Amino acid sequence: MHEINILNAVEIAMADYSENAVPPSPPQDDDKTRTSPFSRTLRRNALTKAGSDYNFTASFLARLEEGSRSRGQDTVEELTFILPKLNICILVVGTHGDVLPFCSLANELQNTGHRVRLASHEVHRKTVTSRKIEFYPLAGDPKQLSQWTVQTGGNLAGELKAGVAEPSILKAKESMLKDICKSCCGAVSGLDPLSPYYESFGKETVAPFVADAVIANPPCIGHIHVCEALAIPLHIMFPQPWYYGTKAFPHPFSGMSYDESQIGKGNYASYMMFEGVLSTGLGHFINSWRAKQLHLPKVPENMMFANPIVDCNIPFSAMWSPSFVPKPEDWPEQCRVVGTFTESKVGGENAAPTVDTKTFAHLIEWMGKGDPPVFIGFGSMVIKDTEALSRIIKAAAKESNTRIVVQSSWSKLDVSGEGGGGQLCHNVGPVSHDWLLPQCCAVIHHGEWKGYDEFHRRRKRILQLFLSYKSPGGAGTTAAGLRYGLPTLVCPFFGDQFMWGEMVSRAGVGPKPCPINLLTTELLVQKLRELTSPTIKEAAVNLSERMKSEDGVMTALEHFWHALPVDSMVCSIGLIMGKSLLAKYRISPGKNFFQRSRSTFITVSQEVASVLATENKTRRFVMGKFVEEVTKDGLIPYGTTTYALRHRGGYESFWKGMCASWMELLWWFFRILFTLYWVPDKFSRKFGAFGCVFGVVIWPLYFVHTVVMMFTVFIDRQGVSIANRFFGKQWLYFIDTSAVAKVYRDMSTLSSGKPISDVYAKQIKEARLFAIEARDIFDDCGPSFPKEHWHWREVDVVMLASKVGAAQPSRFSKEELRTLLNRLEWAKTRLKRISFNRFCLFIGEAVKGRFMHPHSTHPSNHCSIDEAVNCYLT
Repeated sequence: MHEINILNAVEIAMADYSENAVPPSPPQDDDKTRTSPFSRTLRRNALTKAGSDYNFTASFLARLEEGSRSRGQDTVEELTFILPKLNICILVVGTHGDVLPFCSLANELQNTGHRVRLASHEVHRKTVTSRKIEFYPLAGDPKQLSQWTVQTGGNLAGELKAGVAEPSILKAKESMLKDICKSCCGAVSGLDPLSPYYESFGKETVAPFVADAVIANPPCIGHIHVCEALAIPLHIMFPQPWYYGTKAFPHPFSGMSYDESQIGKGNYASYMMFEGVLSTGLGHFINSWRAKQLHLPKVPENMMFANPIVDCNIPFSAMWSPSFVPKPEDWPEQCRVVGTFTESKVGGENAAPTVDTKTFAHLIEWMGKGDPPVFIGFGSMVIKDTEALSRIIKAAAKESNTRIVVQSSWSKLDVSGEGGGGQLCHNVGPVSHDWLLPQCCAVIHHGEWKGYDEFHRRRKRILQLFLSYKSPGGAGTTAAGLRYGLPTLVCPFFGDQFMWGEMVSRAGVGPKPCPINLLTTELLVQKLRELTSPTIKEAAVNLSERMKSEDGVMTALEHFWHALPVDSMVCSIGLIMGKSLLAKYRISPGKNFFQRSRSTFITVSQEVASVLATENKTRRFVMGKFVEEVTKDGLIPYGTTTYALRHRGGYESFWKGMCASWMELLWWFFRILFTLYWVPDKFSRKFGAFGCVFGVVIWPLYFVHTVVMMFTVFIDRQGVSIANRFFGKQWLYFIDTSAVAKVYRDMSTLSSGKPISDVYAKQIKEARLFAIEARDIFDDCGPSFPKEHWHWREVDVVMLASKVGAAQPSRFSKEELRTLLNRLEWAKTRLKRISFNRFCLFIGEAVKGRFMHPHSTHPSNHCSIDEAVNCYLT
């Protein structure tokens, strides 16, 4: 542990990390109509503390009358994991409106006790840091990305046309996407040189941020790869359908129609088509990046078109209202429609929106002179001919005698001037939608759904605490307008905007969408008249009432907690002691060579590892004297997830596995043929003519190595396919161990930064003996991976209960054993299989009397300074 300035550590602590939460039970599965009658405050208070200790207050009936017991009717209370404190990185690529929803989520994550870093483009730094959220700069220019997307229409056909017409655009865009991918690595494990943590602690003393979990939006692209490298969980959140195919609507960037008559397999296939095209363009770069920077094996060419997010069952939270567009019926369980993200208002949930009366004096005066106007705003969209669009708006306002307020952002629209149109229209820049939209009668916009409808707060003078400003990215205008019950017209530019336009029409809350490039004065007049229809107004009001009962941020937070692989994230020994600690290392439970060589282990936290690592000491003769050193034998860095993209795609069934293995054999064969070329070429690029000669000399070594790898991989994939199909296994590999996650962690920083008392250290060692005995019983039940993942192994609950009863573990008293068996009986009614860590949790409940409450034995629990420091520097 580095020496640090304790006072500075306390000054930068952004929340009380001892008073926070995770949900005690998973949310309901009905995503179509999920709403909460409770406020955000009540939902937050209902959560348990993150990283807190187990009280094990559940009561039992030690003995029940013979024949009176039935499953599900015992008195054992619910017992589940408490989430440890985590370092969570949120990766966001996009405009200002893309970032704002995740700021709301980040604030809630901090409220529940975790360190959060939001990584996005440098232009968003102030937006993030003003909300007291740690920031890391990703590469790329969001304005340039938006402009390119507008130019290409945001679909595959447009990309192809743009590439033919001007190849430099695609080349520049591809280069920017590659830079974004590379920057994801630093975001999850690097140090931002401009952050307050860096400046407060100093370059030499601050420990880098290392993520324990990642939340990302799809444009990051590199998210799954950095998560595989760190062996940490990933969760995708996005206000557009992505990755998971559905017959209900096509991929937003496929360019296909969203008309209801087009529902079918073509829509489903569009998601595979998009991922295939993306892999074709970036696949070679991704493989090179994986090998050189992430130290991961390359994904075989025959699996380039596989969708790793779907293959790995990565959870996906759709950030739109389930009342507006319900969850498609063909989406899997890990996908949920969580709702629109909103930000808590200053002054409470019922606080009235405010606006600077001096800055917006002319707007306020104009608003009061007539009927409620129609709002028009195109946010972060880059409009080619702003003068032509301004003329269309003014002419339509004059012809239909409609008052219109026009908001400008990246593209400046000017509807001022003399004449009827100019008097009916009014310009406005950034302004609170909370204040403006309720005073309007309808909205017209580009149709982006960023999942955010309350906008960022900005400090304004000492006497005015905050002003709420509209996002310059056009963020959440669809969601905001619908939540205020306003009829809506969408004029899409590209991508998912066409989807939201169609969905508005399907819901009956607006007319058919009109693409911005087809908008004329006549069409705009027609649409303005349709927006005043009583039927549309009534439908918009009804939808608004349903949307107001939703809380997207809290629902997404619950989905995130529920989807985390907590079974593999916690310290086994800590669970037995009644503590929720994050697993950082693993130790072998065996005492001899043969036992240590088994593929079983016990997960331990950093503070537990610091105690156990001191058990083995050696003495070396250095500089004329004996020096005692701590050995770390048997202590291995541990990762909570195993994605194994190199081994995953194409092996879900026997015949697919056979086909994929032969295709991979063919790929290796052609690689062998080209070794004579690429080996000398590789060295000649670095060392010139001498390198080329050297490459020719050592080519036979590369040739032999490639041949060996070819047959190793072929036999491995054939063996896995046979074992999984005919013998019911769920093997990750047979002989090719490159699938095993390699977790890189500095073993020299074992100290947790907390003082460990002798009593507490003794308890850790005693709990380890319980864990070893439990591991032996667990292994006798034949643990195996479930079909969904390779994160942890499980055993049959009935078999485990039988083994525990038959083994009669010597370390348990009769009362402790009875308590454990009662808990396992309870588990039979709810679970078919359980993990080793859940078994340790049950053991912790049974032996709770052996371990004093941690607050009375662990000195650091009395020191809030150490808590703050440990949270930020782990």
